[in-house]
Amino acid sequence: MKKIAVLSDTHEDDLAIELFISCMEDLDIKDVIHLGDYFDDARVLKDRGFNLIQVPGTWDESYYRDSNVENRKLIKVENWRIFLTHTPESHYNDLHEDPKPEHVLENSQADVMLFGHTHLAGIHRRNGTVLINPGHLNSYEGRGCPLTYAVLEIEKNRLNVEILQLPENEVRMRKSFLRAEEGLEEV
Repeated sequence: MKKIAVLSDTHEDDLAIELFISCMEDLDIKDVIHLGDYFDDARVLKDRGFNLIQVPGTWDESYYRDSNVENRKLIKVENWRIFLTHTPESHYNDLHEDPKPEHVLENSQADVMLFGHTHLAGIHRRNGTVLINPGHLNSYEGRGCPLTYAVLEIEKNRLNVEILQLPENEVRMRKSFLRAEEGLEEV
């Protein structure tokens, strides 16, 4: 089993990032995905020894418009295809070669799509793809939403997802999915 924490929209909130790091140490999680805004915020995670995968957010214009930095990525974990993007749909800052999230969903190119941007935490399923927004870690611009992040527990045929709220580290949402011959089913 692989355990991965997912965060997004930190927007230079160093205190929230430190609180997140403390929780990761308590939960013994070493693998982290940062979904942007701001790209440089994730540097502290790498400096602290976390295994980091990241994509930039739309406010990260110097990275988002840099063709050497992937704005969206498709990774494989325990044979699950996981699509990483800051936005759940195409954005005017996209580069021409960026994969379109709508296309990925329509064509079932991923089992899981991780995105941020809206600051609204959620776990949903559409077109056989599990959509996960970890929420945000930005005390200054929460848009009425609490500080949240996601933890994925990934096994060959099972995906457990939790959305946790800081500072108490309380579970706000929890869903599990099984991979079956007919596709993904929520359990």
